[in-house]
Amino acid sequence: MSRAAQTTSSWGPSLAVLSVVTAIAVSTIYLPQPLLTDFISQLGTTTAAASGIATAVQLGYALGIFLLVPLADHFQPRAQISLQMLLLVAGLLVTAALPGVGSIAAGFFAVGFVANIAQLIIPTAAKIAPDDAKHSTTSALVGSLLIGIFGGRIVAGLLGTLIGWRGVLVLFAVLVLLCLPLVRRVVPRQMPVAERVAYHRILFATLHRLATSGVLLESAIVQFFGFAAFNALWTVMVLHLTRVLHWTPATAGLFGVVGLLAGVLTLVGARTVQRLGSARIVDISLVVLLAALLTVAFDARLIWAFVPSVFVVTWANQLLQSANQGRVLLANPAGAAQANTMFMAAVFLGGSLGATLGPIAFERGGMGAVGVLGLALVGVAGVVRVIALLVERRRRGRRIPTTALEHGV
Repeated sequence: MSRAAQTTSSWGPSLAVLSVVTAIAVSTIYLPQPLLTDFISQLGTTTAAASGIATAVQLGYALGIFLLVPLADHFQPRAQISLQMLLLVAGLLVTAALPGVGSIAAGFFAVGFVANIAQLIIPTAAKIAPDDAKHSTTSALVGSLLIGIFGGRIVAGLLGTLIGWRGVLVLFAVLVLLCLPLVRRVVPRQMPVAERVAYHRILFATLHRLATSGVLLESAIVQFFGFAAFNALWTVMVLHLTRVLHWTPATAGLFGVVGLLAGVLTLVGARTVQRLGSARIVDISLVVLLAALLTVAFDARLIWAFVPSVFVVTWANQLLQSANQGRVLLANPAGAAQANTMFMAAVFLGGSLGATLGPIAFERGGMGAVGVLGLALVGVAGVVRVIALLVERRRRGRRIPTTALEHGV
């Protein structure tokens, strides 16, 4: 076995640890969704109030991405990841002990604020992985994100009826704590970092990236509305399955398998995305999303039709996000970290909007109204995309005569 192969082989256990931590950390911000019915029944509150918990954790995650993730370029990743894992454990335990909806929402906001550990692990792993395993490392960690998003939903749905929502939070706190020493063994104590600068300058430079990259601005807006539609649907999924279709909360949690399969399909089709190009995939994904949300508006009571519709919505959203993120990173090679920070912050701001509007639409018109809401949100994303294409076409049109004159044509 060659030295390079040995290095890659020894990297496997380390990658497994980082993948597990990534999945567990991201799953914590989706716990309120499958536990929504538990919040309503056990806290004696309304759907609108309980949905505020799901909104709060998404808002916290978006803000944490903007305020905390850029620090990883200037501070030791091992120390920052360890600190945020400890804070996540504390946040989950404190939230599990809080009494009312308002305080629980505030607790989940804090959980979301420090739960962006995956956004620290992915670039760190890319740096410490062997050269011939860097691409596969990133792919594996992206896949673990998808497993965490939907796997956590399944676990929470199954255990919520057995140990209660407070018990679920304690369980996930224990899981994060158990992973901490493993992460500290994998991530080096000292890694090369950029020179430290004033914190406000880091944030300003990150925010200013929106003004200097048209692709970033367009992609962030499109994904904001696309993810809002996706999250509106999945936030109320447990309500639809338990209230309308009369599933048990545990069975409703198993519906997350649909999301897992969609995520796997997205990873399998990564080469197709690369072959067709990110811009074309964005256009195709938006059209598919619109078509799938249209069917959701009409087939929500027919489980045999509803399952494929939700699968396609989830798959198209994952493709859309993957393509948009690829465009952002390609267009900002010198400021990839800053661009990715702003993009992901926009994604979860959109998620918080969807978590707010989804339950409102559901209370007024069931899943059909949620489908119509999704159509409107993705429609806005489509308009933004069309405007961007028209602007780009006009710019190209202006450049052609200038080029022709320079060549004497």
